Amino acid sequence: MVKFIKEVGQYGLTCIGIILLLASPALIGGLKTFTSTILTILMDILQPHTLSYYVHSETRSYARMPEARSEEFHQQVVTMDLFPYITDSYFYSLSLLLGSFILALLIAAMASLMYIHLHPFLKKMTLATVGILESLPDAFFIFSIQLSVVWFYKQTGVELAAAYSTSAKPAYLLPLLTLSIVPGIYLLKINLLFMKEEMEKDYVLFAKSKGISDAAISFHHIFKNTVMECLAHLPVITLVLLTNLVVLEFLFHSSGIMTFIMGDQPAASRAIMLILLMTPLFIVIKGTIHYRQRFYGTKGGGKG
Repeated sequence: MVKFIKEVGQYGLTCIGIILLLASPALIGGLKTFTSTILTILMDILQPHTLSYYVHSETRSYARMPEARSEEFHQQVVTMDLFPYITDSYFYSLSLLLGSFILALLIAAMASLMYIHLHPFLKKMTLATVGILESLPDAFFIFSIQLSVVWFYKQTGVELAAAYSTSAKPAYLLPLLTLSIVPGIYLLKINLLFMKEEMEKDYVLFAKSKGISDAAISFHHIFKNTVMECLAHLPVITLVLLTNLVVLEFLFHSSGIMTFIMGDQPAASRAIMLILLMTPLFIVIKGTIHYRQRFYGTKGGGKG
């Protein structure tokens, strides 16, 4: 019960931090303005049906004849109800986050199992390659995959996947793949380093002396322990996914939740969307941490 109350308190502090962050521009007007902005955001969040978003549009007008033909552009801002408009964007971004994390975890796990059976020279080459890939920016992978799909389409006339999103057809496959690359490389590097350490420990030598096969040792002992260690880095991986999602939605022209949050929208609307996006990620992280603690508690540190 105490642990549950502690987790609820951490969730509440996270929500408060989001509100303070979005209210921080009001500090320019002084502490009174800042406090008033915080209270306004809180009141609006407690009444989600009153939340709104801005739609920016541009219209053209022409001068009456027989005057010289000229064009004038008029900027307009229309206020619309936030819900249920934002629902599609929210689930689109959330599906990319969760899907790319699962895909990155699977890729890292499969590559780690293959790494165990490589020759020592190939293991060194693999670590060096992963280090080089880790240093490349996420935009490099996005552009490379987009250009590859476009090049393949020009050569064969076959569209492997949508290279960008439209209002009628949002892109899923390529954003999902590209978003999983950076965290996948990060997970793989950490897992390989942990595996290198585990393979030098006494319990591995003891298992080999008992006649246990390398495959059994790799999967039932080394792999399980390193996966549990990698789960401790889940908060960092989540942060990487969120920052990459901002770039990804811009380059794929996707109308996701990060585009909404980074745009010119009411502070209360952005705050509630950040809270809604943070909530499932918070639950996943805390659930994973508890599972990891339980694993080490029941397995005697997860060794052997």
